[in-house]
Amino acid sequence: MLMACMLVGMVGAHEDVKYLNNTTNITFEGVNFTIPEGFGELKDSEDFNDLGSNGKTCFYINEANGEIQITVISDWMGISLDELYKDGAEKTTINGHKGWNYTENNLTYFGYVENDTGILVGASNETRLFEVVL
Repeated sequence: MLMACMLVGMVGAHEDVKYLNNTTNITFEGVNFTIPEGFGELKDSEDFNDLGSNGKTCFYINEANGEIQITVISDWMGISLDELYKDGAEKTTINGHKGWNYTENNLTYFGYVENDTGILVGASNETRLFEVVL
C-alpha cells in the first residue's frame, strides 16, 4: 500500500504538549477532524514529498500514551480507493467514508480518499477512529 510508505513511527509522551480540556474540531490541510479531550498536539508535525505527492502528518498524544496520527496528501493524483489496499486490510466505512482499515505497529489505521485527497488516520484503538474521522 502506498500510504504505508509515508507513515512515521510511534510517538512518545513529551513534556511540552498542551493537552486539550475539551473535544476540539480542527481543520488540518483542508480536512476536518475531531480531536478528543485529553489529547495534545506535538509541535513536530512532518512535511514530506514521497513518490511525487505533497503531504503533511500531525501527531496528537495523551497522558495515557494514546496516540492519533493524521496524514493528508493534498495532490493524490486520482489514485483510487482500491489502489490503497494493504495486505490484511478490510474494507470499512467510518462516518460515511469508504476506505481500508488495518492494524500496524500498535495503531489501527483507516485510509480513504476524498476530493482527490488521500487521508490516513491512525489511533491507539479502533473506537478512537470513529471519534476523529468526520
